[in-house]
Amino acid sequence: FIVVICGEIMTMPGLPRVPAAESICLNDAGEIEGLF
Repeated sequence: FIVVICGEIMTMPGLPRVPAAESICLNDAGEIEGLF
């Protein structure tokens, strides 16, 4: 799907403006951080 966002329009009611996936990363030991 292609979603075009113009201005401050929310894509779906109830979801945060910043996706939780942006806080997930790998540390130097190869462990996943930011899931919970």
